[in-house]
Amino acid sequence: MSKKYEELGITDAFMFAKVMSNKEICKPVLEQILNIKIRDIEYLDYEETIQIAPGSKSIRLDIYVEDDKNTVFNLEMQTTNYEELPKRSRYYQDIIDLKLIEKGQSYGILKTSYVIFICTFDFFEKNRSIYEFENICVDDSDIKLNDGTHKIFLNTKGNRDGISEELQMLLDYFDGREPESQLAKDIDRKVFEARNNKQWRREYMSYQMELDKQFRNGREEERRNINKLNKALLSEKKYEELEKSTSDEEYQRELMKKYKIIE
Repeated sequence: MSKKYEELGITDAFMFAKVMSNKEICKPVLEQILNIKIRDIEYLDYEETIQIAPGSKSIRLDIYVEDDKNTVFNLEMQTTNYEELPKRSRYYQDIIDLKLIEKGQSYGILKTSYVIFICTFDFFEKNRSIYEFENICVDDSDIKLNDGTHKIFLNTKGNRDGISEELQMLLDYFDGREPESQLAKDIDRKVFEARNNKQWRREYMSYQMELDKQFRNGREEERRNINKLNKALLSEKKYEELEKSTSDEEYQRELMKKYKIIE
């Protein structure tokens, strides 16, 4: 069940995107995460949905900004521990690159880019607060590919050793604790102000209606696919496969691919 608008907090994707649309909030958050100074940022397309080609999978970027050195940042809040999260970061990175380059252009125009996931869980289960990834040589970790791509997974529940006190308090706030630093308090104030924004409330209601519609359509398509599979298995008298498919979703998907019901 979706939350009421007035119940939204900073870890809700809609609220996170709205609060981070303020560069006076987003810029210092990026600075704390990356431990750098940024002179300014520009919103390339706030809450952009990128679809490279008709029929391709589109992605919704919570925050998509560029700094004064032409570095591109995609900042996302993640509250659900999906197994596919690393591959999602890969897909986001690839789509951003395709967005930046036009046919016939030199690869040299590709900018340094960061895909940053703020996770309210420890995906890698190593108790770190920050996991940063770059492409390096398997045989010699001192050799970097230097392709300009970075993927960062923040863990709000990780060990706070080795990170700044400001970032510690920021992660504490994202983890549901009371804001202690000035930045966390500024974010919390923006959340409060956003809850009273009538325009954003209407946008949220429209956003939820669209999500509900997509969910209903998805469920209907899922039911049709299951019916097709069941008919195929029954026609071939594969009763054991049919029984197993009703309790094993992964096996069910494998069968659907085998019978070319899904790709």
